[in-house]
Amino acid sequence: MKKLLFTLAITFLSIGFGKAQDKFRADYNYICFYDSDTKSWSDWTPAEHTLIFNYNTNNDIVHFTAKGEMITYRNTGSKDEGDTDGNHYQTLELIDEDGNFIRIQLFDDPTIGMKIIWEDQMIQFAKV
Repeated sequence: MKKLLFTLAITFLSIGFGKAQDKFRADYNYICFYDSDTKSWSDWTPAEHTLIFNYNTNNDIVHFTAKGEMITYRNTGSKDEGDTDGNHYQTLELIDEDGNFIRIQLFDDPTIGMKIIWEDQMIQFAKV
């Protein structure tokens, strides 16, 4: 009986810990770029981008670009959250297809959108 209870307990725990977060989609229709030399942002440019969060059991992110490319960002498991000027966001640490470590800062408000950050470079996406 103890073996049966132990086996059932392990089974339920492994199902709970192995479960991926719910998959969701974020669509953006504008993009701008940060210039680290001038420390300024470009003007917003129309560009359709779609990201699928928690794409698989590793909670990776798939990015469909305006050019029709599909980029996968590998989740490292590092996640944080905070507020900037009263706007809540989550920050995720990822690895791009070239092996570069990047951060994605995802705001709750789609008009602020999302930033992809690596080294001293940033790209911001928004839905306007």
